[in-house]
Amino acid sequence: MSRPFNALPIDDLVHNACRGSAEPLRELLLRRGGLPGPRPNFKLAVSVAAALVAQGQLGRKVIEEMRAINDNDAPAGSAHPILPIVGILGLGCAAAKADNTAQRQQLLDTLQEHAEDSRREIRDAVAVALGIPLTERPTETLEGLASWSDGYFHAELMLRAVSEPAVLQKLDDAHLPLSRIQEAFALAADAPRAHQRSQGYRALVRSMKGAIVALGKRFPHPVAQWIEENAQVATKDLLEALNESLDQLRSSGLRAGDAIAVHNALEAVIPPPRDPRWDVGTTRSRGKKARKKGRGR
Repeated sequence: MSRPFNALPIDDLVHNACRGSAEPLRELLLRRGGLPGPRPNFKLAVSVAAALVAQGQLGRKVIEEMRAINDNDAPAGSAHPILPIVGILGLGCAAAKADNTAQRQQLLDTLQEHAEDSRREIRDAVAVALGIPLTERPTETLEGLASWSDGYFHAELMLRAVSEPAVLQKLDDAHLPLSRIQEAFALAADAPRAHQRSQGYRALVRSMKGAIVALGKRFPHPVAQWIEENAQVATKDLLEALNESLDQLRSSGLRAGDAIAVHNALEAVIPPPRDPRWDVGTTRSRGKKARKKGRGR
């Protein structure tokens, strides 16, 4: 009696898929891929993607076939997005193993094409895929991410990947990650008012705060200086993000001198009331009292 497909090791399933028998691997992914659900089984998907890359050209062909599965064949809310997720993660695994800068850049550019996918699971996979070469080759990969601040979702996913602890631990200084944060910050600061209501813009501002806090815990002094320098050009949304980042960094041990300098810089750009004589505070409770008084007459 033969063993069932899901009892075979992943390497064997991948080997067979690369030679024309892909259905057992596909069934494994659909059964154990974690979808539909809040989070795909990225551990399984990365293992499959890495095994496919190890198969050379045959594996790359399967990766491309999976990556090309669109939202009609793998709609959000179904089990099927795990298939293109493996293809996307394959790009990250291949970028980590790339022999030269040009090859790595091509893979990163291809990965970027998926950053605005309408499926949340796919966008999450892009951030995870970026984290693979960032962990193995942090400097080279960070240098190749300058173009990722040409769109809100692109920049948001890039910041999420750069903020991962496994990535930050591999960095010796804050220069390159701060350069990428600076580019994303400039994108958000220059956003037209109409864009500020978009999902991508809001996601970018949220990730900006997370990236500043994560990088600030690793490199507190350079990040504190960066916040101080950028306070002058921050918009209202970004000022809120910088203030919240400072609060979290202070609670995590940011030294007093840095905290005071940043606090003063942020306070200096908070606009005062238009006329202090008319700054009467909140009016919500006063309005309720007035209405009650009027009803009592």
